[in-house]
Amino acid sequence: MNNTQLNILIVDDSDLTRSSLTKLFSEYDCNIITSIDGLDGIQKSLTSKPDIILLDILMPNLDGIKMLQVIKIIDELKRIPVIVISGNSNKTNVFASLEAGADKVITKPIDEDVLIKSVEELTRTKLLHKPKTERVIADNSIDELKKIYIKAFPQKEVQINKAIAERDKYAIGNIFHELKGVSASMGFPEVTEISRLIELALNSDKIDWSYIKNQTDEIISIIERKTFSLNGD
Repeated sequence: MNNTQLNILIVDDSDLTRSSLTKLFSEYDCNIITSIDGLDGIQKSLTSKPDIILLDILMPNLDGIKMLQVIKIIDELKRIPVIVISGNSNKTNVFASLEAGADKVITKPIDEDVLIKSVEELTRTKLLHKPKTERVIADNSIDELKKIYIKAFPQKEVQINKAIAERDKYAIGNIFHELKGVSASMGFPEVTEISRLIELALNSDKIDWSYIKNQTDEIISIIERKTFSLNGD
């Protein structure tokens, strides 16, 4: 394997997912470019010529599948390896991603070791940890990300309660899809697990909204305890 610096393009509409992936690769000698949707992702691909693309499926403007289909017919981009990272692991999504040109599909919550290994294999590059002094700075950045996650949660709580009150399956699904994908890497593995259970409940023929409300209250309680702990420190 080569030992060169990688340019990694992360395409995801979730601020938290982009932040958690940026945090992960900040521990290595990588240059990170981020994008918020498929259309912007194509433009960033053309201007930055990344060594690999990490791509979400569910995004506004242009989703991940459509972005894949476009870049695979552009001569400048079609040889760039793509890892699709999705919260939906059903066979239809996996097949659609691979058919559109994805080299690998990884489901959320992300197994960081699997992701790092996949990036190394597809780019034939050994990811090198940054010097210890730089990694201390990265650790400080992780703490800041956790604080951002916690501070942003009251607004997320408002969105959750509104979606439950309106029985908006689509809105609540998107919220917990995002929380499932990023919470574990922010230090909240329980939130990731509960979000996974809520997603399963939403796929039921008859949705038990009382169960979803109870699980949501548990998540809020977890966040509040962590907030109290941080403020106490």
